[in-house]
Amino acid sequence: AVDVPVGIGSQGKPYEARPHEYKLEDYEDVEHSRLENGPQLLCNCAENVLPKSLIVLCISGLRDFADLARESPKLVVEKVQTVAIMGGLEQYLLGEEAACKPDATVNNLFDLEAAEFVYRFCFASGVRMTVTNRKAVPEIPLNLAASVAEGSHCALMQYLSRAQFFGLVGLWHRLCENDLPARCTKQWFFETFCGVDADRFIAGKFDRLDRSDDIQAHLNGTVRPYDVIACMTVLPQTKNIFPANHEARAHH
Repeated sequence: AVDVPVGIGSQGKPYEARPHEYKLEDYEDVEHSRLENGPQLLCNCAENVLPKSLIVLCISGLRDFADLARESPKLVVEKVQTVAIMGGLEQYLLGEEAACKPDATVNNLFDLEAAEFVYRFCFASGVRMTVTNRKAVPEIPLNLAASVAEGSHCALMQYLSRAQFFGLVGLWHRLCENDLPARCTKQWFFETFCGVDADRFIAGKFDRLDRSDDIQAHLNGTVRPYDVIACMTVLPQTKNIFPANHEARAHH
């Protein structure tokens, strides 16, 4: 076995973790004294690898990588091969040319200033990115994902499946608290995660449900595993699935 260093990142957007997010066997046995400072660990990794060999996978807010790029831009340009981002961009006109800026993806909105800086820095510095947006990822049935995980006898996969299920419950709670982008409505939730179309949503009067209702009984829809796809864009075994001739350059 190989010890993999784990760091604690910056605080980012204030967030109170829910119990299911840490319901993993042996989690309570983690020696917190062995956890490293995340930003410093990221910097150390960049300093101790060969040029153009470091792959940075970002599947949440972009604050820590933004800080590294801002404080050590030459180091990032020299050492980073690819930044794989679970996020999204939208085009706009800059004079007569198309340019890009962060879209309303949740991960961008965790820290919009950091997202704007990272995309702008990578475009300006020529640092290669793969940006995976939820719209580019196929939907898979929730039940299929759960059955694969439960049948795998892998504690980590089972944890991820259950965390996703309970995460949807948490997502419903956040929706009811108006803590999501405007596009995330109750009808969107039921269409996406409960397999209920617009007509059934209206007929079932599901718009009347709120945080106090048991949303678990309704979960029977699909999920988009775009964190997985974001990772696949840079894994040696899968990156060639994404043809290089589909890459594009953009102005910042």
